[in-house]
Amino acid sequence: MFDDRSHAVITKSRIAELVQIALQIGAGVIDVVTISTSDISIEDDLANMCREPVCAFYGLSANCPPYVASPSKFRSMLESYRYALAIKMDVPTGWLNTDDRLVVMKLLHEIVADIERAAIELGYINSKAFAAGSCKEIFCNKHSRCRLLTDNGKCRHPKYARPAIEAYGVNVHNLNTTTGWIKDQNLKEATVDQTSIGAIYGLVLIG
Repeated sequence: MFDDRSHAVITKSRIAELVQIALQIGAGVIDVVTISTSDISIEDDLANMCREPVCAFYGLSANCPPYVASPSKFRSMLESYRYALAIKMDVPTGWLNTDDRLVVMKLLHEIVADIERAAIELGYINSKAFAAGSCKEIFCNKHSRCRLLTDNGKCRHPKYARPAIEAYGVNVHNLNTTTGWIKDQNLKEATVDQTSIGAIYGLVLIG
């Protein structure tokens, strides 16, 4: 929920400062670009891919469908924000089909969560982070249930578990185009010997 209490005025210099902090947090493994939230494309069909065909983690986490906001509600939420940090982590595509994906997705969740906290410390108290992948698979794959969905109601990993970016229907191809990453990605795919490079993505809404 958006908190309309007084908070820091968003200026280009403050955003630039936050980008530098984000790059430091990412320690050389991420790229960060400031974008307008109006450039974030949300598509119902992409969110529906969590349901049809049903994702193995559908309904198993409070940070995944059907427990997260619908794409239409997410669009409405975006109207309360002007800027977001788009985050990209390059990953060998082969990793995404093995258990190695859990390692890199865990790192991405940790990075975006730390960026979210940094933004809050700068006075942007409504900042919210999202990252690729189900937190149930990443953090709690050895547990049968998400504790947020039980009577206990306490997340096992509240510091780092964040909602899945794909759950809201965020079009990452358009994100690549908006940020200019698509040219960089094409270059890497053409020049990295014997290794196909893909990427996973995160967002931090600043407000």
